Amino acid sequence: MELHPMIKPNLSSSVKNYLYKYIRSLDLRGNTKLPPESELSVNLGVSRVTVRRALDELEKEGIVLRIHGRGTFVNPEAVNIQVNLMPGEEFSRLIESCGYKAAFEVADVRKRKAGEEVRRILQLESGEEIYEVEKVFLADGHPAIISIDRFACSLVGNALKREDVEKKSTFDILRRLGGCFIVRDKIRIETMNRGEMEHETVWGKKMECDSVLVFHGINYNQDNRPVIYDTELYDTKYIKFSLLRVKNVYEDGI
Repeated sequence: MELHPMIKPNLSSSVKNYLYKYIRSLDLRGNTKLPPESELSVNLGVSRVTVRRALDELEKEGIVLRIHGRGTFVNPEAVNIQVNLMPGEEFSRLIESCGYKAAFEVADVRKRKAGEEVRRILQLESGEEIYEVEKVFLADGHPAIISIDRFACSLVGNALKREDVEKKSTFDILRRLGGCFIVRDKIRIETMNRGEMEHETVWGKKMECDSVLVFHGINYNQDNRPVIYDTELYDTKYIKFSLLRVKNVYEDGI
């Protein structure tokens, strides 16, 4: 087995995402054992500590099983879950993994002064301006996801245009113009009714559902600073999440 050395050193989240994609590509009808940490670290060009941290996270999510004295094994039940709530995934691939043809449109690119909540979350100065980039992602032509990314204008300059975000994701724009690499996020989950989504989004009136599942995410860069505050609205008719939970309910010695 050969893994391509395309991982940036010391980014355990990148190693985790790469290992997750690699695991999804495996034929799990036979051996489900992963190579040892030493072999993975050499193939990926990172330290064993980085590999161990990535595997720790995959174990917490139930993707791999560690058996003392035997090694690390892929959990086939976890891999067979169509859409896992835990790993971050680009929206078009998310829609395709649910069995639909994906497309997207840029609904709006707006510049405004950051409100109190956004200023607090992104640690901005009073009066600082932000971009809000709203996109809608379609599943077989039906609106399935609305995404709103908010980030400081100072990161990318004051001339961001619609055509810029039509060609690149927000992650790519911030990496290219601001030198920011998104390495993790923290999300809060809630629901939103039709009136709220029509008020909060440009595309809300075109959604075909009366309520949506909402992720509010704070995205952190390589320096552990919050740089994107995003809101993602999911029509669960098209996007159905699953979550495999690892149980730790037994007392020591039982």
